[in-house]
Amino acid sequence: MARPVPDKDHVVGRRAVVIGGSMAGLLTARVLADHFDEVTLVERDSISAEPADRKGVPQGRHVHVLLARGLDVLGELFPGVIEELAAEGAERIDFGTDMRFQSFGTWKVCFPSGIRCSFQSRALLEAVVRRRALALEGVRLRSGLRATGLELDASGRQVTGVRVEGAVGDETIPADLVVDASGRGSRTPAWLEALGYEAPEESSVRVHVGYASRIYRRPDPMPSTWRALYMLGTETRHRAGVVSPIEGNRWMVTLIGVLKDYPPADEKGFLEFARNLSSDELYHAIRDAEPLGPIASHRFPSHVWRRYERLARLPEGIAVLGDALCSINPVYGQGMTTGALAAMTLDRCLREQRRARGPGDLCGLTRAFQARVAEVIEVPWRLATGEDLRFPEVEGERTRSQSMLNWYARHVHGLCGYDPEVTARFYRVQHMLSGPQALFHPRVALAVLRRQLGLDRHLALGA
Repeated sequence: MARPVPDKDHVVGRRAVVIGGSMAGLLTARVLADHFDEVTLVERDSISAEPADRKGVPQGRHVHVLLARGLDVLGELFPGVIEELAAEGAERIDFGTDMRFQSFGTWKVCFPSGIRCSFQSRALLEAVVRRRALALEGVRLRSGLRATGLELDASGRQVTGVRVEGAVGDETIPADLVVDASGRGSRTPAWLEALGYEAPEESSVRVHVGYASRIYRRPDPMPSTWRALYMLGTETRHRAGVVSPIEGNRWMVTLIGVLKDYPPADEKGFLEFARNLSSDELYHAIRDAEPLGPIASHRFPSHVWRRYERLARLPEGIAVLGDALCSINPVYGQGMTTGALAAMTLDRCLREQRRARGPGDLCGLTRAFQARVAEVIEVPWRLATGEDLRFPEVEGERTRSQSMLNWYARHVHGLCGYDPEVTARFYRVQHMLSGPQALFHPRVALAVLRRQLGLDRHLALGA
């Protein structure tokens, strides 16, 4: 889908500042470049031109997936970027034919799904997208700066800039709009309280997830026909593991444990954890593979959604998105795609703002955006937290329908072991190309009912 050509003679505002130079921030900067004369990215870390892990993205050393919907957004915002990633060594993977995928102890049926993702390290993805973003007219990066607060006008109702500190001292960067894409550790709630506003309430689901990852040289010949491996846990065995192809003819292998069953960071413990997944497929793939670096660990205590849309008062000229707004268990791979959709939501809100109020008037944008982006977040939040809440030890609010939905999902996963049509619908929902209602289509619902009643012939065959 082609993007509307920006009209720089009718920009919404002169200056915008984005706090955070990770994926959500970079995509937001791209969007804002269509609406503001100047866009400044403020990033705490020092940024290298080459792909490199950095302190501000501790999860960057683990497997990252940009779902198909996110890849579509990336290609729309930066035409040709998918080909650029491929030229740098990224691999395109069809989830139906190239990915060996197990959930609830069932291996998904193999078929050409047409749903493709780009697999590469997070460092490479960010480096390529950053290069494209910084090539845009009016976009600049100021790295090595830490945002310390918001500036308001004399009325106390309009954000006019963001305070930062760096090696050469403190300053205020003026802005008509400040976007917080700083990540899970966002300080906006504290900044609002310091300015006399309320902090947003938080919805949370505590899962206590731990990750351990290591990069290996990809074996030659490969141990199997799959190009990527994705194994989720079962209701009784919660451990998970992923093998992702990345640039440089390498594998990135991530092991995942929930409820404080953290994978070890020593070689013997790492392999033993892999051996005790629901299948030994991953263990056999890596046990003789050549490690290319140390094991990296990361912990994720809980899903968190800061409910800015519920606040009675917010200053104008602020927007919050990405993990600064909603941080979802990374095992489901929704984070970057949700951030991309949030950036596109901001784009639509800015276009509507200009049509409704004319250039230069941002009154009402903050509340309109936070309400609209909450609608975007609702689906991935419900899908991810719903999966985790099936474990009784997970702490979080459960709806009355939760047990019924978990029962239904269990049968859908079972059907995915042999029914390509159901699996295609599952993949479309997983990749945020379709809403969850696609899994309640009569064709799927009837198949679920037949399984429940024992009328499915595949059950007799042990499927």
